[in-house]
Amino acid sequence: MSAIFKTFPVLKRFLGVWVLVMATSQITACALPGAGVDVGGDLKLLYAPFSLDHPPRYWTVDQKPSASQDLSRTSASASASASASTSDLPLQWFDKDGRIALAARPGLGSFEFGRRTNVIVLASPYLSFDWQFNSTAQIGDIELELGFRRQRQGSWRESDLGSGKPAIDQLVRIPVGQPSVQYGEWQREYFDLSTLYRRYWPEARSDEVRLVWIGIVPGRDHKPSVSGITYLTHILLSR
Repeated sequence: MSAIFKTFPVLKRFLGVWVLVMATSQITACALPGAGVDVGGDLKLLYAPFSLDHPPRYWTVDQKPSASQDLSRTSASASASASASTSDLPLQWFDKDGRIALAARPGLGSFEFGRRTNVIVLASPYLSFDWQFNSTAQIGDIELELGFRRQRQGSWRESDLGSGKPAIDQLVRIPVGQPSVQYGEWQREYFDLSTLYRRYWPEARSDEVRLVWIGIVPGRDHKPSVSGITYLTHILLSR
């Protein structure tokens, strides 16, 4: 069954990060199948690399080079194009200071990278992640997406593993980066998901709210440098 949404973006400063709240008003929708992730403890993401062309279950990777990048590849020789095709894409894995990190370069193209989850916000309320800029990256070049779903416990079907990006009731976009930090140094963001959720949707019952999506996308209304790189690693959901 299809769903129709209206979105109302609001950029606000909260818990040490800029948060873009996409409050969604649902008109009609079907029940969300189980996400296939029943977390009893910590959920660790971006701790190890995997194929971006053929991502594992629960992951979605969609990336496209910009028109200028695609044109330059087309005009190059076949052998040079083949060797450069991976480096021309906006997402790739990189060994940064001994850590496996996702190197995001939104100036090279568009992308959506994320994992379907099924996490009760009250059960694993703490989210942290590490990031680093190179010398030309800027705040908001990329954003961390958090998708929430309000659903009664009885309507979740854990046997349905699901795939792709699920239906979402509320979406929070967190522009990655902070002012007054030195590039080339790892930074850590850490905040409480349940507090964040109650801040913007205080009337919702917390025991019915699940985090169903964690994603990484280019920043909205932001033109990044072609050479700008934001490194992300160690996204952790914990109690």
